[in-house]
Amino acid sequence: MNLNNASIDDVLTKFFGSPNFEKKEIIQSLWSGYGEIARYRFTSQSLANNYGNRQFIVKHITPPNEVMHPRGWASSVSHQRKLDSYQIEVNFYKHWAKLCNDNCLVPTFLGECSFTKSEQASQLILMSDLDCQGFQARATVLSLQQIKLCIRWLAHFHARFLSHSKSLSCEGLWPIGSYWHLSTRQDEWQVMPESSLKVKAAQIDKLLNNCEYKTIIHGDAKVTNFCFTRDYSDVAAVDFQYVGSGVGVKDLIYLIGSCLTERDCETSFSKLVNEYFELLEQALCLYQPHLDPILVTKEWRSLVDLAWADFERFLVGWAPNHQKRNQFSQNITQRALSNI
Repeated sequence: MNLNNASIDDVLTKFFGSPNFEKKEIIQSLWSGYGEIARYRFTSQSLANNYGNRQFIVKHITPPNEVMHPRGWASSVSHQRKLDSYQIEVNFYKHWAKLCNDNCLVPTFLGECSFTKSEQASQLILMSDLDCQGFQARATVLSLQQIKLCIRWLAHFHARFLSHSKSLSCEGLWPIGSYWHLSTRQDEWQVMPESSLKVKAAQIDKLLNNCEYKTIIHGDAKVTNFCFTRDYSDVAAVDFQYVGSGVGVKDLIYLIGSCLTERDCETSFSKLVNEYFELLEQALCLYQPHLDPILVTKEWRSLVDLAWADFERFLVGWAPNHQKRNQFSQNITQRALSNI
């Protein structure tokens, strides 16, 4: 749907064929001022019945005229990457989300709209509200038991889309999933100080991207992109801007680094990696009975340290003083480099 010189309310009224809705609250702003995510409420029971719930979510993308990046990485390259990411998120919700199930739950896609207001292009992504589906809790840190919920989600998501192919077909998604992969982060690589990690960055990237078994990865699987039930018995995931082809352990290491302290990583990293692979093998038997799960886990286990080093490479260039760059992350990186 394309409309010119329209307000959001005009666009939504056209989309739903009714003005019986209201904006309840802004949930959050999008990165670098590219818009907002808001919760809306149907004021008509018939509309609520038609769309399954009383509330729905609107992701409103409206790129700023002047891009201001929190860490100074404002460029035409990063701007285009963000614009591409929103369209890829639409593609995921439109074509791939319906293939997920309760073990890797995601919001239901309701629709998309494009319009202009005062010559400024805008895009709306409409989806179900996970709060209405029982996933009201959010977290920034997790206990070891709670992180296992997210690991279970990743294992099922990765198993669901896994393929024995070096060129996994994931039409409409990123050819290489994750927001930090090397080909889209050349500026950050250039400013890295000379080091073994910088020299071997391309080799690490090649090893990760040329694996035999690929899947669709979330690409930004940090703790804040997971929604939990109040009792932390179940989990769902959101924010699929960087979803695409890749090796599942990229999501795994990013998740662990996003919500555990350095001490927890030191004491529990190996246990959590083992948990992931146990769950992955079970899920592969469920979704991919024609594949040998042992071969998959053998290959992906060999890439765990490399996946961590790959993200470390990004941080060294993008934000060298980031809190995630602790002694544990540097030790894993050195272990990966010594094994290449």
